[in-house]
Amino acid sequence: MRSDIKKIILTCVAMLLVFMLASCQLSELGKGGESETEPKETEGDVSNKTMEDYLPEGIDLDYVMDYMNEDLSRYVTLGEYKGIAVEVQTYEVDKEYIDGQIQILLESKAVPEKITDRKTQDGDAIWVDYSGSLDGVAFAGGSAKNVRIYLEEYNSYIPGFVDGMYGIMPGETVSYPVTFPEVYQNNPDLAGKETVFTVTVHYIEGEDVVPELDDAFVKENFGSEGCETVADFMKYYEAFLEEQRLEELKQSAFDEIWNVIMENVTTVELPEKSVQTMYWMNRANYEYEAAQYGVGYEELLAQYGASDKALLEFAENYIKEDIVIYSIVKAEGLALSDEEIEKGIELLAEEYKMEVEDFVEEYTKERIVSVLQWEKLVDAVYGWSDVTTVIK
Repeated sequence: MRSDIKKIILTCVAMLLVFMLASCQLSELGKGGESETEPKETEGDVSNKTMEDYLPEGIDLDYVMDYMNEDLSRYVTLGEYKGIAVEVQTYEVDKEYIDGQIQILLESKAVPEKITDRKTQDGDAIWVDYSGSLDGVAFAGGSAKNVRIYLEEYNSYIPGFVDGMYGIMPGETVSYPVTFPEVYQNNPDLAGKETVFTVTVHYIEGEDVVPELDDAFVKENFGSEGCETVADFMKYYEAFLEEQRLEELKQSAFDEIWNVIMENVTTVELPEKSVQTMYWMNRANYEYEAAQYGVGYEELLAQYGASDKALLEFAENYIKEDIVIYSIVKAEGLALSDEEIEKGIELLAEEYKMEVEDFVEEYTKERIVSVLQWEKLVDAVYGWSDVTTVIK
């Protein structure tokens, strides 16, 4: 069930794994530093390859079947899709709920206290700039700005790196020698060498401080919504939460409705070209990532708890849903007008903070239109259905 169709289509259904199999040159030095991750090479040089290089001949990822001009009855037979009854739970946006959501909001805006009136000590998380040099010359990957360093006995940094950061007052800059391990695979040129690190401590990270709901907080965080005072915010936020509740209700109800609609469908056959396009849209991404990090395709899928068979089943189900969508659209005269398409593309491009031309080039007009068509169908099907709500 495509409960987040925009995300699925507009990211080409790619779920790319961020592997930590290849470390940066000085990954031991800091958690979150500004060094680059270098993928591990396998047979041949994969550094210049793109996802398209892993596609078999004949697969065009821009291909989308012309659903509106295709005889869709050759693929599926629709069952009942109107008047489906479902019961869904919801809640009341009352004072207790609003107060709870405000507290969650305030906590989400909490920031750590910046402690500057004592020296660093064991157990601290400190924010620093550091720069390493060998024989007076800075070496690549040995510098980072405004990163968090944990002062603890057992850490992932090279021996001696953290030791020099104890007992420093925030605002102070110190330099101290650090000798790299005799075996240092990330950069053999540094192995066994004595280097010098210069560290500036900005502050010690304290406990999170939750802000108060006052006019200053409202102006800073909700001024763009026209809120200047706490009273303005309360009126706005209650309306926002009620709109959110209705959207959640609609989504929960539609998920159940759509499942019933799909269960009522009889599959005749599926268009192989469409299925293979969707399948390879996913597989090529995984093949690319696997090659970049020096692991096998099946091994990468296993990290997700997935399989090649699951990718194919996903593609088949996805295309089947597309066919069902357009079968209902054609049966009920719900096709988008040119004006609806133009306006919809503008709104989506704005949502994704892109120029319309760039947005269409990136995602193709066909797939963007499928998003808009889905949203129109959701509204129609929801209106045809018998939804009962229960306050939980």
